[in-house]
Amino acid sequence: MISCDFSFFLRLFNGIIITEYIFRKWCDYLLDQANDKYENNESTTQLIAMLHEQMRANQEQSKVIETLTGEVQLLREQIAYLTNKLYGKSKESLPEQLSGQMSLDLFDVPTAPQPLAEEVTIKTHQRRKGLKAKKLADFPTKEVHHELSEDDRLCAHCGTMMIDMGTKKVRDEIAFHQARIETLQHVQHSYCCKACERTGETSLKKAPVPKPLLQNSLASPSVVSETIRLKFKQKVPAYRQEEYWQQLGLDISRDNISNWHIRVSQDYLSLVVERFHQELSKRNIAYADETTYRVLESNKTTTYYWIFSSSLQEKHPVAIYHHSETRSKEIPKDFLKSYGGFLHCDGYTGYDDLPNIYTVRCWAHVRRKFYEAMPKAQGETEHPAAYVLSVFKTCFKKEQDWKNLSPEERLQKREEELRPLLTQLFSYIATIPAVPKSKLDKAIQYMGKHRLSMERVFEDGRLELTNNQSERLVKELVMCRKNQLFSTSLSGAQTTGDILSVIKTAELNGLNSTKYLQYLFEELPNLPVLTTKHLDTYLPWTADVQEKCK
Repeated sequence: MISCDFSFFLRLFNGIIITEYIFRKWCDYLLDQANDKYENNESTTQLIAMLHEQMRANQEQSKVIETLTGEVQLLREQIAYLTNKLYGKSKESLPEQLSGQMSLDLFDVPTAPQPLAEEVTIKTHQRRKGLKAKKLADFPTKEVHHELSEDDRLCAHCGTMMIDMGTKKVRDEIAFHQARIETLQHVQHSYCCKACERTGETSLKKAPVPKPLLQNSLASPSVVSETIRLKFKQKVPAYRQEEYWQQLGLDISRDNISNWHIRVSQDYLSLVVERFHQELSKRNIAYADETTYRVLESNKTTTYYWIFSSSLQEKHPVAIYHHSETRSKEIPKDFLKSYGGFLHCDGYTGYDDLPNIYTVRCWAHVRRKFYEAMPKAQGETEHPAAYVLSVFKTCFKKEQDWKNLSPEERLQKREEELRPLLTQLFSYIATIPAVPKSKLDKAIQYMGKHRLSMERVFEDGRLELTNNQSERLVKELVMCRKNQLFSTSLSGAQTTGDILSVIKTAELNGLNSTKYLQYLFEELPNLPVLTTKHLDTYLPWTADVQEKCK
């Protein structure tokens, strides 16, 4: 009994030991599994972290690549632009054939039907008669007779003196006589009454003598006018005129010429220009532009000319070249303080927010932005800028076709045909993907910024799509700048502006500018009082001036 119980407990004990062993093994197994799972989880976490880090690195690399790609594109664009500026054509022209973009149905631009075969008509040459006679009609005629000497008139057969049997005109040609210098001595005559002398009275009269143009100077109205013509019309600077005048026998220096111009400007022409300024303030359509100019004695490295003009469509147009040391917006604000109306200009912000003035931005400047963004390589005709340029070309062509219409008719045509084109064009450029800060992007931003001022042409038919009028007036100054290079003093720069203002305004009114200047120099010194109020009879459009200065 006892042994049996002992055996039972022994077996029970062994079973417990075995169970404990198995349990321990199972626990160890579970512990190993837990450790393995933990280690696997830790490895997975690390792997995920590494993947995230790699993704971030890849994203940063992608951003760097995108940035570098954009910079390369911008640099290539800049190189192409500068190369074209140096060696390319200055004319803003498009390829004859534009593909891709031209097939888009964004704009309903009618196209002319193409003929099945090209027909070429060759005009026969026709000799135009009367051209030489027309060119010579205004010149005096001097006949040059070619006769035989008495010895040559003897007949070779019998020795008898031959008689003149008639003449024949052989040809016409132009003869040039070099300018001639002469001294004008003004001699005043005095008169007395002898009858009054016998009665003890004194009665004297002196003939009036015109006042000199410049006191204590040999300069006459004709000489000063000629020096101005040479400098500003023929673009011969004062230092190159010295040799010309010395060839004629007149010893004058460049300083003489420059001083003459400054004095006549300060004494006379500045008042005439101020009168032009008053006339401009009365108009409601004006044009403005500016360009650089160098003055040696200025504290500024670069000074500016501001060119203001009225519409050439008006009866009495004026043009003013205003010099200033700065390009501050205060300059047009002060100059146009009495003006109210439309102002054609480019995108310069100095014209913004002027009181009582509505800016009209130039479509040609907008077009130029897209032209500069157009790749110059062949095969790039599908570039978005190409289509924008083609639409602008259509707009300008339509405007050219309407140039002879009345302002009311032109305004109606613009509303019917140009406004839909412009509206759809703005919608189109909003969809163009452009590299930030590229020329295409700048062109899009520029056009969007000036949309309101571009659409001002739909308010008045007298307004123009471009500011080309100002561009042409600026060229006159640019040509002077290329030849003169600079002005020594600020007074010299102001003089240049006054002279150009008088010359261009005279020409815009159909006058010979040299005759007009000489007329002013002869008449103005003899006025009892010289103010802007007394200049009305000497303006370029008055009947007397028109008669004498054509």
